[in-house]
Amino acid sequence: MLTGKDLGAAIESARLAKGVSKKKLAEDFGVAPPSVQGWVKTGRIDKSKLMELMDYFSDVAKPSHWGLSDRVSEFLSVSSPTDMDVVRDEKESNVIAINSRRKNSDTSFVTIPHLDVTASMGPGCAPPEHTIEVIRDITVHVDWLKCQGLNYSKIDNLAIIDGDGDSMEGTFRNGDALLVDRGITEIRTDAIYVFTLDGDLFIKRLQRMTGGALRMISDNPVYPAIVIEGEQLDRVHIQARVLLVWNARKL
Repeated sequence: MLTGKDLGAAIESARLAKGVSKKKLAEDFGVAPPSVQGWVKTGRIDKSKLMELMDYFSDVAKPSHWGLSDRVSEFLSVSSPTDMDVVRDEKESNVIAINSRRKNSDTSFVTIPHLDVTASMGPGCAPPEHTIEVIRDITVHVDWLKCQGLNYSKIDNLAIIDGDGDSMEGTFRNGDALLVDRGITEIRTDAIYVFTLDGDLFIKRLQRMTGGALRMISDNPVYPAIVIEGEQLDRVHIQARVLLVWNARKL
């Protein structure tokens, strides 16, 4: 992912390619014109706003324009194999919503998609090379979610992915299905996150340190913690927070 002045230059070239003025861009995003000027000059922009910007320019700028591979882009924008509509609620969330293949007439139940996504609980793995699919739907009672004591951004942001590796052994095991909240795209508290770093997809515990650095922790004591600091912090992109192992062991 581009950062700094490289990102600013990418925003400016996309703006020119789309043929919109900085004033119009500011109006479309509900910000003051100086904010847009700051994006272009320094490349400093909130990550959630950046995702909106990439979607806004998607007709003139491919993921590679932003320094992203198509594989990472597909994880951010999930699609399904059955022509399900993918919609976006700009007012409530910057997360691509997944319309389930099955709709429950009983509102006391919710359908959670199990995505064809495996993230590394080890040294990192490449994101999927194909369009991400919903491999099954899992229906649970809303009261069951409440009983787990989970805090999540929105029910529609919940999904299930699989973990691979043994570095998180003790918290969950290789192959465990994990309930994640795709609406959490920044580190709000020390927790376990799904994130990309230098293009690889990880599941690790992230802990904030004094000075802004992050500690990437493997719960398996065999693996030492890794400190992420400096310019490397700009290459960490939070995709989701892990809420629960799908054997009802709360994290």
